[in-house]
Amino acid sequence: METSRELAALLTQLVQIPAPSHHEQARGAFIEEYLSKMGWQAWIDAAGNVVCPMEAGAGGYTVVMAHIDTVFPDEMITAVCDGDILRAPGVGDDTANVVILLEALRQIRARGLKPRKNLLFVFNVCEEGLGDLKGVKQIMADYAGRVDAVVSLDSRLGSMIDGAVGSKRYEVRVTTRGGHSYAAFGNENAIAAAARIVGRIYQGLPQEAVAGSYTTYNVGTIRGGTSINTIAQECTLMAEVRSDSAQALAYADAWLRAAFEAEICAGAPEKAVSVCYTLVGDRPSAGNVPPEAQRALVDRARDAIFRQTGVRPEGHSASTDCNIPLSLGVPAVCFGGYEGAGAHTREEWVRLSSLPRGVALVMDFLSGDLTQE
Repeated sequence: METSRELAALLTQLVQIPAPSHHEQARGAFIEEYLSKMGWQAWIDAAGNVVCPMEAGAGGYTVVMAHIDTVFPDEMITAVCDGDILRAPGVGDDTANVVILLEALRQIRARGLKPRKNLLFVFNVCEEGLGDLKGVKQIMADYAGRVDAVVSLDSRLGSMIDGAVGSKRYEVRVTTRGGHSYAAFGNENAIAAAARIVGRIYQGLPQEAVAGSYTTYNVGTIRGGTSINTIAQECTLMAEVRSDSAQALAYADAWLRAAFEAEICAGAPEKAVSVCYTLVGDRPSAGNVPPEAQRALVDRARDAIFRQTGVRPEGHSASTDCNIPLSLGVPAVCFGGYEGAGAHTREEWVRLSSLPRGVALVMDFLSGDLTQE
């Protein structure tokens, strides 16, 4: 497979296999079979990741991964080709990078390349949203103490992520006695109580407590109530905090939980408010990564990107699969191999002619770990 046309055919086929987080089985099965036909020994692990090792002997692994899930719940996806542009929800993030990694593995096999050190190629699940990085957590648990570095292919060509934005995400359920909007007027309303929680959050996080970090908060959804003439008995909201600092994230997490708990009211039954919150997403910020090892990995990625694109990217922080290894003190970097835009929207698109450059970038990065012998 040497042309963008052939890569486009694979991308078109793969993106039309729906793969929302926690439901990637069909796409994973396709990838496992595709690798097996190339002669690779691949398997699906307990989390649903497709794992494909290339071992040189004793020693640790460099993990190279691309996530197969998307943010879209669709049961059917249609890709539309317009010349050099392929449009479909999830076509770039991260299906294009999955195709790029598959093609890199095809080239490694076709050229008879052998590993200088242990490599572990992973097509992982549950990177998006409430997938909560389940796939990479499984890899880091299964290979605990044996991972030297992690590379995540999850971005556009020319960009690089070398830091971790951690997050804490909660589902908050507010319940009250409720009642008839006229006959029971005066009883506490769960929607009103939830609104007070939202208002408390949006009074703002004390900035002096998170100085030196970029720390944010958000209420993303709210739903509840029964009818226009019913005092709502239940209301549920989803809220999160994020930060590029582990210390600031811990403070923001405690602050957010305090905003929930401040609404719990005792006393007369008609005024009682119950608040129950559940942690549904836990993405850690970076831990104590050896600076020299992290710098060497990032420089290696930056140099490969520069050779293939002419761009020497500055790293930045984001929430990616790299969060988990970085939180465990393992060097990690994230970069990607396609040109496109519209990630997480239904207007997402990829420039098909960019895919071979993405493959060349991955092969360039791996060149020091592979030999013709």
